[in-house]
Parts: sequence; C-alpha cells; structure tokens
Amino acid sequence: MPWKGVTVSEERQRFIEAYRLGYYSVSDLADRFSISRTTAHKWIRRHKLFGDNGFHELSRRPCNSPSQTDPTIAKELITLRKTHPSWGARKLLDLMHHRDPSRPLRFA
Repeated sequence: MPWKGVTVSEERQRFIEAYRLGYYSVSDLADRFSISRTTAHKWIRRHKLFGDNGFHELSRRPCNSPSQTDPTIAKELITLRKTHPSWGARKLLDLMHHRDPSRPLRFA
C-alpha cells in the first residue's frame, strides 16, 4: 500500500468534512478512511468537544501521578543541589532527613 501524502490531522479533517455532509454512515466512512468504527466515533466526539482543535493528537501524559515527588521537597532538593553540586542523591536525601526526620524520604 503506497504512502499517502497527508498528515494525520489532514486525514481527520477530511473525515469530519465527509461526516458533516451526511451522505455516508459512520461505518461507511470508517471503511473509506481505513479506520475502525470506534476510532471514527472518537474523532467525531473530539470534534464536537474541541472544534477544529480536535484534529490534533492529544497528550498521553497522565492527569496525575501518585508517586510524584512533592513540589516542596523537589524545590528544597534543587536548592541543596545548587548549594552542594558535587554531592550525590544519597547524601542530599540524608541531609534532608536529618533536618526533618518525620518527612518520608527514600532513595530508590
């Protein structure tokens, strides 16, 4: 199958334009654009939610990260690192632990 000279966004735009015309069912359009019906409905839903910005790929970054370091701890670590650039992670975490033993810190 030869490569198509269009981007994904352009292909999605063409799909939505064909969908708006109302001549074809979603199944027919999915067949014409070589995508699954699930993907076709996803593109339609995104277009309804985001308008013309819905053609672009969405970020796959998670909304939250439960194991993410607390921003206050990260800020303090950065400050310590700038103060002691030759120290490693173990020594910096050990210093932070001695300053505040109740704070949960661990070195992976």
